[in-house]
Amino acid sequence: MTIISNKKNRIAPLNRLSKWKYALLLLMLISLFLQAIPTFYGDIPALGIHPKKGEHVSLTNIKSILAAEYIPTVDVAINDGTIIVTFEDIDNQQRAKLALTDVIATKADITVQYQSAAPAWFATFGAEPVKLGLDLRGGVQLLLFVDLDAVYTKHTDAMVNEIRRTLREDKLRGITVRKTASTNIVINTNTSDLNHSIQTLLQTYTHQWQLIDNGNQIKLAITDDERLSLAQSAMAQNMSILRNRIGELGIVEASVQRQGRDHIRIELPGVHDPKQAKSVIGATASLAFYEANAAGALTILDRNDVPVRLVRQAVLSGDHIINANSSNDEMGRPQVDIRLDSIGGDKMTTFSRQHIGQPMATVYTEYKLNNINKLVPHDQVINVATIQSTLGNSFRITGLDTITEAQEIALLLRSGALTAPIQIVEERAIGPKLGAENIRAGFSALALGMAGMAIFLICWYRRFGWVAIVGLSANLIMQIGLLVLLPGAVLTLPGIAGLVLTVGMAVDTNVLIFERIRDRLREGASLATSIDFGYRSAFTTIFDANITTLISAICLYSIGSGPLQGFATTLILGLISSMVCGIWGTRAIINPLWGRDNRRAIKI
Repeated sequence: MTIISNKKNRIAPLNRLSKWKYALLLLMLISLFLQAIPTFYGDIPALGIHPKKGEHVSLTNIKSILAAEYIPTVDVAINDGTIIVTFEDIDNQQRAKLALTDVIATKADITVQYQSAAPAWFATFGAEPVKLGLDLRGGVQLLLFVDLDAVYTKHTDAMVNEIRRTLREDKLRGITVRKTASTNIVINTNTSDLNHSIQTLLQTYTHQWQLIDNGNQIKLAITDDERLSLAQSAMAQNMSILRNRIGELGIVEASVQRQGRDHIRIELPGVHDPKQAKSVIGATASLAFYEANAAGALTILDRNDVPVRLVRQAVLSGDHIINANSSNDEMGRPQVDIRLDSIGGDKMTTFSRQHIGQPMATVYTEYKLNNINKLVPHDQVINVATIQSTLGNSFRITGLDTITEAQEIALLLRSGALTAPIQIVEERAIGPKLGAENIRAGFSALALGMAGMAIFLICWYRRFGWVAIVGLSANLIMQIGLLVLLPGAVLTLPGIAGLVLTVGMAVDTNVLIFERIRDRLREGASLATSIDFGYRSAFTTIFDANITTLISAICLYSIGSGPLQGFATTLILGLISSMVCGIWGTRAIINPLWGRDNRRAIKI
């Protein structure tokens, strides 16, 4: 006996979204909405005062200093050990920073900050206003030229010293080694046969140097690959050190980016007194310690232009300094406390033990422009002291004129010496008022664009137009929420242009869907069937258009910098949010309202 099953295939209901899709969409919108709200409140200028280890700064001290300078504040409070002082405007913030720096700079680090004006409970969700770029916040942009020739010269000098050291160790005579250019070395010999040690040494460096053997003369030139490697390493290290220096200055939300082969662009939003930033960022300084000896082969002038004779080889370079702080000695004179790494400490201990009772000089080196606008090193002996006892990895240098000088030297040493000299070749300043005007202009354009599109959608699509407006509003909120969550993302004036553009593209999504629905209705289908057809048939077109634009935006972000990246960032986020809100968001509203409507020949 055969049993035939007449089990019918179930047909999925038309215009239905699963409950989990509604829950996911709702959760995403609420989360991003909470992240976006503080941006609409904006932020207010503030200073963060971070007491140094072992130091104490009270609220009373801060209030009294500011009151003495007649600087009004909104609030002064302590948050996790940091004193936060808020102000009504940026002018008072900058005045307060100068006043506090003069009084408590030795006791605390002072940073320029911006506090959210939103209610404090938003902070429990980690919600903060979106970070603003230089053109919206106001501040300073610096373009730095990196002298890569100095890197090549230093590399060549190191190779010359290495070859000469090998010659001395092997006691070879009649061989001269000289540098003919920043990337070339010539070795002249009195015989065509070089010592085995020199041959081995040269062969070791064949991946870095190109060798041309002409019998009694050997020419060395840095290879193209090595030049590229040196340039990339120098640029990367310089950028890292510059970021450290900016952090030491208490400048937040700064941007340090490479521009071209030998330039670095720095943006300092919120900095409206760039004098100190320029003097420290643009400085290329290092410290070295030499044995002072009347028979020394090196002569360097001290602060009073008196020549000091030094042994040519430095005892210790600044590369081994891991920390430096300014302070005052027992007599109240400025000094810099130095701490060395283990290798530097061992070198200093060995040298000082063998030279007790003898003088040691501290040489400060910085690069300055000469009369032909070329960066050249300027050496100065800032201190000559007699070694009284064995020194370890901690000691101090004195002989400085002011505490400000001691602070600047300590900052430069603490943040590191630049690998290559730099020169500020361009400076562009944007005032806070101009930044505020840019914000108003940008968001006014966005508001007008939204209003114009809303009028069009309501007039042309009626009830569906209202749904599209809700989708556009959710789209904008999602973009701002994503921008807040994205690490390192800032909103710039081109970024606002990207917001306007993506809102317009989101309208295109709705137009494509609604026009497909109209076409189906004209063919006599029901509204429910037309809605299902409109979303399904328009999806491929919408997806293809957004993917091609997304590829272009990613390329723009990868290749561009600064404002271009700001535009590309909002464009990428806008494409993602327009797909979510334009396709799934609007359908989540339309389905329960008209998804079961079987009427025909109606207008939308």
